[in-house]
Amino acid sequence: MSVLSRKRAAEAEAEAEAEAEAEAEAEDTRARMQLLARSIVLARAAVPMTRTAGMAARDGARSAARWAAPRVNGARAWTAPRIEQSGLAIRDTIAPKIYETLTATARRVDVPASGVVEVTARRRRWLKVGAGAAMLAAVGAATVVVILRRRNDATDKAPEEAAEAGTGPQAAQDGQLRAGADGSGAEENVGSHPPAT
Repeated sequence: MSVLSRKRAAEAEAEAEAEAEAEAEAEDTRARMQLLARSIVLARAAVPMTRTAGMAARDGARSAARWAAPRVNGARAWTAPRIEQSGLAIRDTIAPKIYETLTATARRVDVPASGVVEVTARRRRWLKVGAGAAMLAAVGAATVVVILRRRNDATDKAPEEAAEAGTGPQAAQDGQLRAGADGSGAEENVGSHPPAT
């Protein structure tokens, strides 16, 4: 083969390689463009789906809030009077007994007004201990009175109220709350226990 033919063959081969490389680059670019186009199409298709999902979530939250609001308000309306009745019952039955016990203890602990008595530090300490014990006894007595009153009222009134209002856990709970919040029978229960000193 001559030099000229070799040169032409080499040039033809170089051109074929350049064309092959250009074609490979064009194919690669086409593949990238198609991938990018698919991503854009998917993103555009996802926008309405995202809006729909957001609106569905918003509507669901609104309907849940509309459903829950009357039930929460109903529970609050049911609970508030019972809490108030309990507070009034405690104020009218237990608080006066605690007040009487604490004032009686304060009078016993107080220094006599007839003359100034020299009291040693040890005796003062025992007076403080005695006052603290009396206060603890008063609080304990009040707690026992409340517990016994609730127990007595619950055992006395629960069967009657269950028969009147029906049976079931809600009826039993209502009966216990009414018995605990009602002030009836508290004086008999309180009076049956000796006051703590």
